[in-house]
Amino acid sequence: MDIVKDGHMQVGDMPGTIGALLRTLRKRRKMTLERLSELTGISVSSLSRIENTQLGLTIEKVELLAKALEIAPEDLIARKPAPDHDGGGGFGVGSDGGVIGAGRSPRRVSYRRLAVDRERTRGSKASSYRELNLKHLFEPDSSRALDCMQVAIESISIWESEFVRHPGEKIIYVLRGDVLIYCEGHAPLVLETGDALFMDGSMWHSTVAAHGPPAELLVTYYHGPDADQGVFETQVFTPESWAALQAA
Repeated sequence: MDIVKDGHMQVGDMPGTIGALLRTLRKRRKMTLERLSELTGISVSSLSRIENTQLGLTIEKVELLAKALEIAPEDLIARKPAPDHDGGGGFGVGSDGGVIGAGRSPRRVSYRRLAVDRERTRGSKASSYRELNLKHLFEPDSSRALDCMQVAIESISIWESEFVRHPGEKIIYVLRGDVLIYCEGHAPLVLETGDALFMDGSMWHSTVAAHGPPAELLVTYYHGPDADQGVFETQVFTPESWAALQAA
C-alpha cells in the first residue's frame, strides 16, 4: 500500500497505485505527458516515473496534479477513478453494497455516506430568481433528507418578493447583513448577522434583505421521508391579503 512519510507519498510497485490512477485519468482526458507537465511544472521524466511507480509524490505535487486533472486531491490518493460526472451530490452505499445517487429511489442506506462540495465548483451551480441568488451545497439527492443552500438576497419590498410554503423544516442562519422575515401566524422578524431561525416550512413565509446591500444566508432544509407527498407552493401577497391571512 502507499504510505506517507516525512510529507512524501511513497508509491509501491503494485496495481492500484497512484501512478496507475494518474495514467488512467490522464488518458481519459486525452492529455499527453507534455501537456500535463505544462500544467503542473513537473518534468515529463518525473511524470513518467510517477506513472510507472518509480517515484514518490509530495503532497504539493498531488495538489498540482489534482488541479490539472480537475479532481479533488483525495480522489487521486483514493487510487481508483471516480465516475465521469460532476459528482457534486456525492453518493451513498446501501447495505447491499449498491450505490445510491441522485435520481435513484431511496433504499437501505449505510450510515457511512460522505460527500464533499468544493467552493471552487459551486459557482457553476448558482441560480438566480427574483430577489434570490442560490448556490446549492451538494446536488439534490433523493436518498438524503437534508438540503443546504448559500443564499444572497436583495433588499426589496416584502410585497415584491415571492412567499413560499413546503413540507419539512428549515433553519436560516444569517452570514452577513440584516434580513426581514414574514412568517404566517407570526409578527415580522428582523435577524442580524449571526442570528438563526428555525421554522416549519408549511407556513407561508418570505425573506428579504432589510436594507442596503444583499444579505447572505445559509439555509438548511430538512425534508424527511415525506417530502414527495407535499407540494412546494409560491404566492405573492399584498398587505391586505397578508393581513386577511393573519386574521384567519
